[in-house]
Amino acid sequence: MTPVPIFHSNDMDEAQRFVSSHPFAVLAVNGASGPMSALVPLIIEPGSEKLLGHVARQNSFWSAAQATKLGAIAVFNGPESYVSPSNYPSKQEHGRVVPTWNYMAVQISGAIQVETDASKMHPYFSGLSDQMEAGRERPWGVADAPKDYIDKLSRGIVGISIKIEEISFVKKLSQDKKRDDKMGVYNAFQKSSSDKQIQLAAEMKRYI
Repeated sequence: MTPVPIFHSNDMDEAQRFVSSHPFAVLAVNGASGPMSALVPLIIEPGSEKLLGHVARQNSFWSAAQATKLGAIAVFNGPESYVSPSNYPSKQEHGRVVPTWNYMAVQISGAIQVETDASKMHPYFSGLSDQMEAGRERPWGVADAPKDYIDKLSRGIVGISIKIEEISFVKKLSQDKKRDDKMGVYNAFQKSSSDKQIQLAAEMKRYI
């Protein structure tokens, strides 16, 4: 994550909404045998300061997480796109421009805990399905599946929780550029056929 202050947001409510909208995270730990990562859908547990998720029991990530004493980092990625120097009017003026990348992401770090008791798995998957099904005409719930089937699947997963200790919300949206160059990128993205660039243009509009 870039350390440049102008790209960091202190709006933690927006950061949490971002996490809810982009729950599929890259989760990383430094285990006994070195760094290890996993792709894990994570949600912020309502009423707490924890991330919850789960991995398959055969996934060795959880044993590395259990062994680590350094905590974990979860990165939630949003829209991102290459920015061509050709989008900058200043390219024609002096040519002193180079490519870059615009993106939005949230990084959360904190102590990680592992739950292996199959009888305690419910919170590690039910909240995710509730969140993702919200808004559907007929939302699916865990209770819709037979209990013995859910119990069987619960024995095949391991719960993961991360105590939220630090949140970094980065919105790299050309804020460091002159207005004409910002507008050049904004206009190019707004007219693009790429959904990611259109999303970034909508966010960039707030900083022009």
